[in-house]
Amino acid sequence: MGGPVRATVRYNVPDLSVKPEDRGLFSGPAHSHGEDVEVDLYDPSTSPEIIQGPEGLDVQGFTYIKHQSALNEDEWLEGSNVEDIYVSEVQGLVRQVTGAKKVVVNHLGIRKRLAANNNDPTFYRKKGDTHDDAVKKLTEQDRPWVNGRQDAGLEPARFAHCDYTLRGLKRTARYCRKDISAAAQEALHAEDEGLGPKRYAAYSVWRPIKPVKRDPLAVADWRTTDPATMQPIEYRATSNVLESGEYMLEQLTQTPQAKDSRQRWYCKTDQEPDDVLILKFADTATERDPKMSALCAHCSPVVHGVADDAEPRMSVEARVMAFW
Repeated sequence: MGGPVRATVRYNVPDLSVKPEDRGLFSGPAHSHGEDVEVDLYDPSTSPEIIQGPEGLDVQGFTYIKHQSALNEDEWLEGSNVEDIYVSEVQGLVRQVTGAKKVVVNHLGIRKRLAANNNDPTFYRKKGDTHDDAVKKLTEQDRPWVNGRQDAGLEPARFAHCDYTLRGLKRTARYCRKDISAAAQEALHAEDEGLGPKRYAAYSVWRPIKPVKRDPLAVADWRTTDPATMQPIEYRATSNVLESGEYMLEQLTQTPQAKDSRQRWYCKTDQEPDDVLILKFADTATERDPKMSALCAHCSPVVHGVADDAEPRMSVEARVMAFW
């Protein structure tokens, strides 16, 4: 990529006037205020401060790993290939990279649209809309993993955020799905009984399905991210553990305070399908080791100089829970 590329990152102030109970499933709030800020995107492969390989996950909060999927470009949207083939690939990759004993895929999202709703700061999904109905149907299936495959796809997320807080991670381990809580049983028992803590964490495994032409994913070095600029918000998530069928998940939105910080952003703007980005959402080990990366702020910025008619980005994100 050469020198840094200029791009625009969005920082938002959430509008909390609509309670999470009144928003759609997995819908964050609208935003009362937002700022588009120009930043430099540095190439992570040529930046000497970036630790390459698996160790980078616990230093800067992200790493790029070369990994070839058995699925080619034309096979991602066919039948149950994602569930039958890719889920197993992701779980094996995360075990290899992190050394975790158990890895469970929590969610898979396929993005293939332009960021239309993301450009509207007032947008949020209302409780009971058609998206809620579709998500509930997925939850009733044996393998409720994939979102965005059969419909028009999901959109890139313009605003800087991190999908879990530490509290959100712990709630997901207990309440999201029975297979996840079963994998977390040893750690949850240790928490409940006040025994020695057992480590578990949440990651995103992000892969382009086609070479990226626009709307890449940019990641911020944890060491340069001020936690005070990350505001927690709650939203409804599905559960097959609780009788209510849902629980409150918590994520982080990065506010405009970040524009005055020394936060440093990285991006492979020409990312290929075998350039897999793994980034950290949350990690219980950070409760004991303050030097370890706690999270990775990320977003899909507007990269300057990219043509308006460039091909929409097509990518797959797997959110995973890892247990040691």
